[in-house]
Amino acid sequence: MQDPKIYATVLLDSLQKKFEVLKELLELTRKQNQLLSVQKIVELDTDSFDRIVDQKAEMIEKLDELDKGFETIYERAGAYIAKNKYEFQSQIIQMQNHIRTITDISLQIQGLEAQNKSRFNLFLKEKRNEITNFKTSNKVAVSYYQNMANQHREWQSHFLDKRK
Repeated sequence: MQDPKIYATVLLDSLQKKFEVLKELLELTRKQNQLLSVQKIVELDTDSFDRIVDQKAEMIEKLDELDKGFETIYERAGAYIAKNKYEFQSQIIQMQNHIRTITDISLQIQGLEAQNKSRFNLFLKEKRNEITNFKTSNKVAVSYYQNMANQHREWQSHFLDKRK
């Protein structure tokens, strides 16, 4: 095993990076929440919403990479650090503090995501209703015009004047 102090530093750096990525993810989730909180859901800026979703996907990929890296390093040095916890006490305390703040941010993100999900489901419901109403209106209009075209024009006379 290489120098365990390096591993402890890498673990701290990994948690710090995760914290930074989660802060960005929280900010993006807040922006998404603001977009979804428009008075009329018809006014939703879907292009901005899509951009935010793409950015969030990138952040989530970064988080996955950081988590995998953290787990790999922890597998190598976790047991040694735990055995020598007095030697690494300051790093362990910093890691615990980072984990607490990461957990707090994660809970905030989860709460906002729940709100966003319900608001987005409302948006989808309204869009479905619009589509259904459009289809119904279109079907009624087509039916009307077909009926009018197929009318025998009963109000017109069927007799021809044979006089000249």
